[in-house]
Amino acid sequence: MPKLTSNPGDEIRLRAEALFRAEQSQDLRSIIARNLETLPHYNLQAMDRVVAIFSFGRSGSLLLASYLDGHDDVLMLPQIASARLYEFFELYPSLSVGDKLLAYPAFEPHYYGRFFDGDFAISPARYYAAVQAILEFYRNAPPEFLESRRTFFLFMHIAYNLALERPVSSQPLIVYAQHLVDDARARQLVEDFPQAKFLHTVRDPISSSDRMFEFTFGTLSAEYPRTYTQAPWSALYYMVGQDRPHLGMESRTRTVRFEDLHSDPGEIIGEVADWLSLPYQPSLLDSTFNGIPWVVSGNGKTWSGRRVEQVQRSSRNLSAKDRALLYAFFYENLADWDYPCPKIFGNAIARALVFVSLFALPTKMEIITARAIFKRWILPSLRQGNLWAAAMSVLGIVFYRLKILRLLASAFFRRCAHGVTLLQIARLPELRDDGASAAKSEMKLI
Repeated sequence: MPKLTSNPGDEIRLRAEALFRAEQSQDLRSIIARNLETLPHYNLQAMDRVVAIFSFGRSGSLLLASYLDGHDDVLMLPQIASARLYEFFELYPSLSVGDKLLAYPAFEPHYYGRFFDGDFAISPARYYAAVQAILEFYRNAPPEFLESRRTFFLFMHIAYNLALERPVSSQPLIVYAQHLVDDARARQLVEDFPQAKFLHTVRDPISSSDRMFEFTFGTLSAEYPRTYTQAPWSALYYMVGQDRPHLGMESRTRTVRFEDLHSDPGEIIGEVADWLSLPYQPSLLDSTFNGIPWVVSGNGKTWSGRRVEQVQRSSRNLSAKDRALLYAFFYENLADWDYPCPKIFGNAIARALVFVSLFALPTKMEIITARAIFKRWILPSLRQGNLWAAAMSVLGIVFYRLKILRLLASAFFRRCAHGVTLLQIARLPELRDDGASAAKSEMKLI
């Protein structure tokens, strides 16, 4: 472990030291030696191929990434473990590159962001040995190279790949889960990797909102009321503004529909691979992370990869009023992306009237949330005489209701005043004629 010094990164470095305390006392020289033999195969100066993947709510971004996992020419951290690399680099500028590499796995672990536990855990000893090998191999490199943002990004992926002991490509494609549309981050990525590309996944807005709510409501910690309170807001926030290309990046952007990934993944992944200059390998049809099948569960069933039933529109957490509100708000998305929508919403006046009349009313998602909070926190707090805790829970519900109103109202009127530039779906003609219509036939307006 690099020597600790007094600076704003001391806390995260102490957490990293605790995380790797056992590894510091182990004899890892043989692993380090193997890594030192492998590192010359990486051509850092030529490693400019990066594709960033983005989501539109719950839209299959992880599924798309999972198909790319396992390819001999691909480096990636599993799921969204790479999403905060640029944020981390900005938060801890004083850390050396070695400290950064060891501290990132200890950086506020979040859902899908774990390195050493969970379904796709890697060996902390192998990762620690990989970092030590990198520091030893590049010990004479210029400081400006070692401390650059680009180098940190590359070293993180190389260290992870060394820990996996996977085959090496001298000029691999790095798959990066930026996840959320952020113009500033996109510009930084292109500054570091001039050949960077942007790959978005989209989904029927009705299904995306419904699934995002259930995901947020069902997977965040039950110990904190806020995780429930913010679930309806999250279901909308992670779609609003996430349906456009990054500014100035249109020519390097492609978009894939969630429904097409499940209807005909072979054709879609083949097109994506061609666009990314990846030669075909059978692994492109396997949904994995770290070479391990990514198993998804829902409604009492489990599956990996393609599941045609996922094409069907999902709206069990939405009322008829909620669906009408989403039809009005996302009309351009539904029309441009070839999703079913009542024709009445093609009329701008009718659409605006529906939106204005409905957006102030609570959604079914908010009602589900309020009931859960009342049962889990408000009622027990009242029974215990803790009026403050009960009041804070109620205020939390009101706070996120106001956030939803602000989010939808400002975005809707901005759309009306300035229009909207949406992601463009690029599919093979046969997919546009057959796959899209087949997927559309599986969805109902209700």
